[in-house]
This record gives sequence, structure tokens and C-alpha cells, in this order.
Amino acid sequence: MNIINDFLKNPIIPEVKEDIIVSDKELASINDLFASNDVPVNYLHLRPKIKENQIWTIKRSYMDYEGILQSAAAPIMVLLVSQEEMIGEDGMFVRVCPISPFVEMASENDQICEEESITGFPFFIERWNEQPILTEILDKYVGDYYLDSSSKDCKLTNDQEEFREIEISNARFLNHSVIAFMNNLERSENFSFSVDVNYEDYSKTKHMPQMNVLKPRLIPLNGHEEYAMAARTNNIVSENDCIEFNYEHMPFFIEVRKKKAEFILTIIPKVEVVLRNLENKQIEGTSNSERIVYGGLRKGLYQIESPLLNKTITIRLK
Repeated sequence: MNIINDFLKNPIIPEVKEDIIVSDKELASINDLFASNDVPVNYLHLRPKIKENQIWTIKRSYMDYEGILQSAAAPIMVLLVSQEEMIGEDGMFVRVCPISPFVEMASENDQICEEESITGFPFFIERWNEQPILTEILDKYVGDYYLDSSSKDCKLTNDQEEFREIEISNARFLNHSVIAFMNNLERSENFSFSVDVNYEDYSKTKHMPQMNVLKPRLIPLNGHEEYAMAARTNNIVSENDCIEFNYEHMPFFIEVRKKKAEFILTIIPKVEVVLRNLENKQIEGTSNSERIVYGGLRKGLYQIESPLLNKTITIRLK
């Protein structure tokens, strides 16, 4: 068994834990170094415009468009091999090739980079493993790298063939982001809007039926509690109806309404929370003694943080 292929089949990334003791004097010295730096902190976190020939890391986990949290077994780094393109009305995707540090498994046709200053290690580009991904799963920009245009056929060893099979299989974590988006795009024709919520082991997607549909579609009530509720109460869905999430292990309720192209998210009761968008920008809301209301929200991913929560709540408005 090839040791690299064996690892890729069952990657185990142990958490490194170190007990580091820093004295008050050392801490003060470190603080002085940062205080004397006149570079504005914001400039250190600028997200560059996404374009071809960039190297990015991929988020270790992301919530897909079907409301399921997807997690990678090991860190992933990719090279962008196309420009950003639109998918659907509001999605963006790009084509990428994974980057592998296992240069021992490269064939004579693979382009190896020995320059460690780019990523911190030698690597090669898996150009035979090109995948489409949603740009929202890109995490951190690493640097630029350009592929040679030359390509030729070559003979692979058994280990190299197995390595490619494993890497292509592992890349499903990447292309799944687009597959889930397309699945949701097809289903969204039946609904006015939908909301995904993920918190700890709780993962739930709820849909709001279309209003005033001249040619209604038959939708099974099983699994669509919003339709079932309307059927039981003989109610007509109106623009004031909302999607509600009331999970016993969450310390508050979440309500979502849609007004034209904007969403309104309400948290009940009023508690200490922070709402952030995909760019990690804090969203300001209004509140009274009973609730907090965030208006003017657009489609996309948001995160709810609170000292009352064990983990961050991830929510997608779509």
C-alpha cells in the first residue's frame, strides 16, 4: 500500500495542543510591537477580486444550498483556472484545480512548483482534476500562480492511477457546492422563498409557498409543514406570513419574512446576539423590549452569534 494513498483514503489531522506560558513582561512587549505598527488593521484583511491564476484556500466546512453542513476531512487549496461566472440569478462560480503537496505522486505531465514562498511548501497542480465551485466557499487568498500551456500524454504507475482516483473522489466536496445550488434552483420555482438553518446537530430547510399562483403545482404535504399548516387551517398564504424556527436547544425563536426582494429577520425574545453577513460584516438591527428586527437583508449566508449559544447559527436566505 502506498503511504500517501493510504493517508488520503483515511486522513487524520490531529489537533495540536501546546501549553505556552507567556509572562506579563513578554505580553507587554508584544503589545508594544503591534501598537507601534502604523498600518491600518483593515488593510491586512482585504479580500481581493476573484480572478484566474489565483491560489485560494477552501473553507473547511460550508452550508450547501440544500441546508446541509459539508465538512472536509483535510485542508484544501486550489488554483483558479477560469474567471468568475454567473450561475442562476445571484450565484457565482469559478473553475479550479486542487493543489497537492504530494509531489512524489506527480507524473511527468504534472507541473511542479518548487518555490516554497508561495504556499510554504512545494506543490503541483492537479489539472486533470478540474472542478466547478461556488465562489462563496473560497476562504483565504494565498497568491498568484500561472500554469504552462503545454500538455502531453504520459504513462502512469499503479500508485499514480490510484492517487488520481482518490483525489477525484475527494474533490466531490468542491463540486457538490454547485450541484446543491442547481438542485435548489430547480426546486425554488415552487416557492416564494426558502430558509436554511444549521445549528449543532439541527439542520432544517423550510419553504414559503408561492402566492396567487394561476397554475398551482401539486406538492406532497409530507415534509412540507408550511403547506400542511395552511391546509389544516384553511388559510391563504399572504405576504405577511413568515417562516419560523423554534428549536428546543436554541435560546430564541427565528422568524423570516420577505418583502419584495428584501428579507426581514426577527429574533424573539430580545437577547444578546450579533448578525454577520458572508463578508463577516456586522448587521445592525432595531429592537424593543420583546424582539430584535433586522431589515433590508438580501439573499445569502448569515451567521448568528450569541453568548447563549454553544455554536454559531448559520442561516441562508434564498
